[in-house]
Amino acid sequence: MSTEVLQERLSQDRKLSNRPSFLEKGKALLDKAKQASFEIALSQVFAFLAKSSDKNYSRLISLMEKYSDSPQQKVTLQWLHHYVSPGQPGAAYLNHVLGSLHPNVRKRYLAGFIGNLLFRGTDNVLIQEQTESEMGCSPKLVVISPTDACNYRCIGCYADAYGRYNHLPEEVVQRVIDECKELGVRYFVISGGEPFVWKPLLSILERNSDCTFQVYTNGSKIDKAMAKRLVELGNVCPCISVEGFKEETDARRGRGAWDAVIEAWTNLREAGGIYGFSATATSQNYLTITSDEFFDEMIKHGVHYGWYFIYIPTGAKPDMDLFLGPVQRNEFRARIVHQRSTKPLLAGDFWNDGCLTDGCLAGGRHYFHINAKGDVEPCVFSHFTVDSIYNTSVRQVLASPFFRELRDRTEEETRKNRLAPCNIIDHPHILREAVIRHQARPSHEGADTIITTLFPVLAELGQEYERLTQTIFETEYKPWYELFQGKVRVSEPVREKTKEKSRS
Repeated sequence: MSTEVLQERLSQDRKLSNRPSFLEKGKALLDKAKQASFEIALSQVFAFLAKSSDKNYSRLISLMEKYSDSPQQKVTLQWLHHYVSPGQPGAAYLNHVLGSLHPNVRKRYLAGFIGNLLFRGTDNVLIQEQTESEMGCSPKLVVISPTDACNYRCIGCYADAYGRYNHLPEEVVQRVIDECKELGVRYFVISGGEPFVWKPLLSILERNSDCTFQVYTNGSKIDKAMAKRLVELGNVCPCISVEGFKEETDARRGRGAWDAVIEAWTNLREAGGIYGFSATATSQNYLTITSDEFFDEMIKHGVHYGWYFIYIPTGAKPDMDLFLGPVQRNEFRARIVHQRSTKPLLAGDFWNDGCLTDGCLAGGRHYFHINAKGDVEPCVFSHFTVDSIYNTSVRQVLASPFFRELRDRTEEETRKNRLAPCNIIDHPHILREAVIRHQARPSHEGADTIITTLFPVLAELGQEYERLTQTIFETEYKPWYELFQGKVRVSEPVREKTKEKSRS
C-alpha cells in the first residue's frame, strides 16, 4: 500500500470516528516497536561510551544521524559535532552524564528522550502529519500541573496565584497522557504547586514507562528512598528550583531551602539519578545565576542540566521592579550563551533561545499547559483559558480558534527576530487581542493585569528589546536560524557565537 493510499485511508477513517483508526493503532504499535529497538541500541551505545575515549562520541552522533531527517534534527546534530570537538566542553559534559547515571536511567530517560524526540519526525510521520493537518500544529510536549498544593511559600511564585486547593484526579491526568500519546507526544513536564505532594505522581510515572518526564520541584521530598525509587522507574528527571546560592534561595523560598536542595541532589547522585536545576531570573539575581561561580557550584554537585526562566509579572500586584529590563535581559542571554560554550553543563534559556526552538512554543505549536483546575492555557506563564480538560479533548483544545490565532500570529510576527519570540512580554498585543476576540477568561484573579494595567509598560519594553536584539539576530543568529529552516546547506559546524567572555 502506497503512502498516499494509506494517508487517504487514515483521513477517511478519521472522518467516521473521533477515536484512533485501526490503521493508526497498527501504525502506532509498529512505531513503538521501532522506537523500543532504537532505545535499546542507544542505551547500549551509552554504556560503551561511558567506558571509552572521548573520540567515540562521534559514533553516538553518527548513530542518531541515521534516525534523523528533519532540518532541525540535523542542525542540532551538527551543533553536537562542534560541541564535542577538541577545545569544547562537550566531551567533559558527556563523560559526566554517561558516567554518573544508573544503567536504568540511561536506558529509560536518556535513550527514551532522544528516541521520542527523533522518532517524531521519522516513523511517526503519518500521525504527525495527520495532527498537523487537522489542528495546524503538532505538539512535542505537554506541561501538566496536577496540584496547586505546596509546602513552600515562595515570594512571587506564579503558581501561588491559583490558590492551594486545586488538584487533578489521577484518571484525568492519565486520560490526557493517553490522548497525547495518540498525537505522538511522549514527553511530559510535571509542574505545580509541588508535584511530589500529589500522591498519584509515582503511579503515573510507572504506568507510562514508554514516556519520559521532567518534574519541577523544590526538592524537599526527595529523600534517599525517593531517589532510589526514581532511579528504579528510570524515566524521570527532577529539576530542582534555586535562586542562586544559599542566601538568595533561602531569602525567596524560606530558611533551609538551599540545604534541602543540596540534600536532594546528593541523594539522587548517590542513587545514579539524573537531575537538573531551575532558576528564575530577576533584576536582583540574574548576574548571580549566570556567573562562573554559580556554574561551578552546579558542576560540583553533579547537576546534569539546567533551565532558566524570566520573572513574569502575574497576579493582582506583581512587582515590576523584579522584571528584567531590555539591557539586563540581553546581558542575561549573552552570559548563558557564554557559559554553555565554556562550561561542561548545558543550560536552556526558555525565553531567549527562540532561534534554537524556531520561535514560540505556546498555544500547542509545540506545547501547552493544563493547570490544577483543569484549565487549558497556551503557556505556563499565560494565564488565560477558553477550555477545560474536564469536558474537552486534547484534539479539541489544539483546534480551538484561541490557540490557532496565538500560534499563527506569533509565528508570523516574530519570524523577523527569534530573539524576541514571546506574545506575553515581546509582543503583548498578540495575546491581548486574542484574549479579547475569543473571550478567554483569566485563570485566576488578577491574571488580566498583564493585558490591562501592565500592557503599556510591557509593550514599550518589548519594542525596546526587539530593537536592541535585531542586529544581534541578523549577525550572530540568522545563519543558524536559516539552517534550521533548510535554506542553507549545512557545511560548517553550527555554533553559537560568543565574541568575548562575559564578565562574571
